[in-house]
Amino acid sequence: MAVATAKADNITFADANVKALCVANWDTNKDGELSTDEAAAVTSFGTVFKGKKNITTFDEIRYFTGVTEIGENSFSGSSIGPTLNIPGTVKKIGECAFKSCKSLKRIRIEEGIEVISLDAFSGPIEYISFPSTITMINSMAVNPYVTGETSSGITVPEGDLWVYSYACSPADIDRFAFYYVFDESHIIVPPGRIDNYKAVRGWSHFHEYYELGDVNRNKVLDGADLEAVISYVDGTEPEDFYADMADMNGDGDVDEKDVQLLRNHLHPILLGDTNGDGVVNVQDQINLITYLLGRPTEVFIQEAADVNGDGAIDTLDAIGIIEIMLSE
Repeated sequence: MAVATAKADNITFADANVKALCVANWDTNKDGELSTDEAAAVTSFGTVFKGKKNITTFDEIRYFTGVTEIGENSFSGSSIGPTLNIPGTVKKIGECAFKSCKSLKRIRIEEGIEVISLDAFSGPIEYISFPSTITMINSMAVNPYVTGETSSGITVPEGDLWVYSYACSPADIDRFAFYYVFDESHIIVPPGRIDNYKAVRGWSHFHEYYELGDVNRNKVLDGADLEAVISYVDGTEPEDFYADMADMNGDGDVDEKDVQLLRNHLHPILLGDTNGDGVVNVQDQINLITYLLGRPTEVFIQEAADVNGDGAIDTLDAIGIIEIMLSE
């Protein structure tokens, strides 16, 4: 008997022009659609999108899991934008990959990407985020200006440049990685890491420095910020609240995980110490199991009990407590 195989789903594209290009180049079964399997089989975009003035959204890039490098000039001169999310399956952004993209304003680079090459991004960029996995940012990697429109070759876009870096230790960087970045530039780094960034040439010439979690941008990270993030997650947006600052883990969402990360920074806890006695031992595991069984506990610190940080308290955390004890 023949074994039935699962049929790949066809991708629903938000941009009809992007779909037309993808189908024309990678629709191997010629059915006029692009399936998830067909997208996954693609290993390079080549210059299919280069110079295309009629494309915008390409969030479907996440289905192209075989593409580990967005190569040289892949999207240069195109109208891609105003937002771009680059998935972590990509490891390298090649030279001039998104050069002179005059509609590109927001770029989020997901965890997993490692190298940003020469002249990778240029356009009216207002926001770009770098994950903790970045190892190298090369010369002129980010140029927040549109090239070739004035006699001097540049024009200043509306809005400031906001750079988010999620690495506690600054990535290696060329001194000119952020090209033409002057007074209207801001960088946001993990809590307590501003001095680390200021000490590294290339990261050191931003106009203003902020910490992740400073959601009111008053340059003081405190309980007011935590209360504001909690309110936002609960559905009430506080005044003077900047949601990008609340995305503590850089996943593009503001949720309970971000609340937990900010709380842990402001009120450090000992993971596994579920009874709060300052040590992690078998009593903490008994305390956790008692909690999981629905029985009353004298003291139970939920933040310390979520050992693996997944937002849930379960048997995996009990295993985590054992691992902590064995490692000591």
